[in-house]
Amino acid sequence: MANITATAPATERLQLLRVLGPAHIWALGVGIVLVGEYMGWNFAIGKGGMIAGLAACWVAGLLYTCVAMIDSEVTSTIAAAGGQYAQAKHIVGPLMAFNVGLFLVMAYTMLEAANAITVGYLLDTVAGMLGHTGLNQKPFIILAVMFLAWLNFRGVLATLTFNLVITAIAFLAIIALFISVQLGVSAVPMDFSAITTAPLPYGWIGIVAALHFGLW
Repeated sequence: MANITATAPATERLQLLRVLGPAHIWALGVGIVLVGEYMGWNFAIGKGGMIAGLAACWVAGLLYTCVAMIDSEVTSTIAAAGGQYAQAKHIVGPLMAFNVGLFLVMAYTMLEAANAITVGYLLDTVAGMLGHTGLNQKPFIILAVMFLAWLNFRGVLATLTFNLVITAIAFLAIIALFISVQLGVSAVPMDFSAITTAPLPYGWIGIVAALHFGLW
């Protein structure tokens, strides 16, 4: 009898393309922190004073530490990908996973709108410094939303590459700011006298008002 050898069909292995590099991941993490350096401190201190801003950051740090501990504990018990969605489904149920997804969609929608409004405000401020007052912010806000939507349409590589450029500029700018202030280049040195003269100008309620911006 003739020997018949059966060959198994070749299986195609599917995998995601690795398009991001270490610099993109660095910019993703550092960029989130720099938002707080540029915006969070200003608004937190404005809402409650220096002590309130510091207390808000401590509370936010404790909350984020709890999130990190929960993620490390719960994720190790779930044999599925999905992050917060899988955790919510595992701990509570499918409805909670849906709610988590809905909350994140609302949060990122409001975040994009807030970014666009900030762009319009910053352009108006810069124009005022150059002597052009009364700048109409709405066209720039709309253009910012359209640009962000186009970046998302282009994909994660284009989005995080743009984020890398912006983060690198902001990172170098904040280092240059601190060095210039320490060397006396700035005519307005850092002033921390408000810590002792007016630690809580709005009372303890100022800490509550600063909590929202302390999360940045």
